[in-house]
Amino acid sequence: MRTIKITILLMLAATVAAAQDASSLYNEGLELKKQDSKAACDKFKQAVQLKPDYTEAIYEMGWCQNDQKQYRDALSSFRKIIKVWASIPKLNFETGYAFEKLEQTDSAIYYYNNCLQLKSDYSLAYKQLGMIAYSKNESEDKILDYFSKYEASAKAPITDYLYWYRKGFTQNAKKDYEGARISLKKSLESKTDYTNTYLELGFASSKLKQNDDAIAYYKKAIEMDPKSHIGYNGIGEVYRDNIKDMDEAMNWYNKALAINSNERKANFGMGYCLNSKAKYYDAITYLKKSIAMEPTYTAAYVEIGYSYYRTNDAEQGESNLKKALQLNNKNENARYYLGLIYISQGKKSMAQQMVDELKQLNSKNAAGLQDKVTAMN
Repeated sequence: MRTIKITILLMLAATVAAAQDASSLYNEGLELKKQDSKAACDKFKQAVQLKPDYTEAIYEMGWCQNDQKQYRDALSSFRKIIKVWASIPKLNFETGYAFEKLEQTDSAIYYYNNCLQLKSDYSLAYKQLGMIAYSKNESEDKILDYFSKYEASAKAPITDYLYWYRKGFTQNAKKDYEGARISLKKSLESKTDYTNTYLELGFASSKLKQNDDAIAYYKKAIEMDPKSHIGYNGIGEVYRDNIKDMDEAMNWYNKALAINSNERKANFGMGYCLNSKAKYYDAITYLKKSIAMEPTYTAAYVEIGYSYYRTNDAEQGESNLKKALQLNNKNENARYYLGLIYISQGKKSMAQQMVDELKQLNSKNAAGLQDKVTAMN
């Protein structure tokens, strides 16, 4: 009996010693985690080897594995404790993060939402849900709603350049150009060599008619990546749409075409400028190439339809303008140019139909076309 008691006492002592050692290793891991997640992970692994049910150490080990981009290993760690820690927000978040990085977004969304149900102000969950919505090209409203909740619940200043870039990009898509400039400038505060930020700032500035700023941002992007056509196209659009200098616009479009002769926007821009300069046959050549590169390019169909109208090819003009309307049933210019074609053909009722449809769209072109139809014999 005495031998049994001694054995039990020795076992208890060993267990206590192991627990103490595991705890020491865990605390060492927490200190290392601040600077070296790999070294910290080794400490947590050692702690778990001594104490296999050490949930805190298992969680920290998984966190470090996420930090080292070992996402499958992280999930393996988290699955060991998910039942006993199901109500812990941070475990749900880290599990969601591992799933997101493994491109299993449905599972990631599930765990992020679990995290928010447990802790409604867990800011990073909102951020990652917004990032997922961004990557899935979901609505701008949905993305910006997540981002707004992230900012509202964040406990420290947000310095993630990619977050601010994506918010600015989304605001540009939603036509909130002032808001986009604010977000994109915050992106620059954290990273000054991300070319896309300058391109988006150029776009926002262009839409705000801040032409000097737009050109400067686009030139900065060109300086950083001279082999990309995007900055050249951007400056071309500033001169074409804002400054109304078609020759200078064509100069920049030609720079883009020197990089890629098939680039759709540069070909469209050249066609648009040539139409403006009454060089309709030349415009058709570029616009055909633009459509060949993007068969759903509505604006190119409208522009080439106008070119054909001005070169007295009513059949081709009508065909391309109708194609534009198939792609975008609310396009006003396509209806206006169709109206002009019908007027040239003496088809008054069909021209009037275009006027009526423009009126339904509250188009500013309706009144002018109506005058032309009324003047028909």
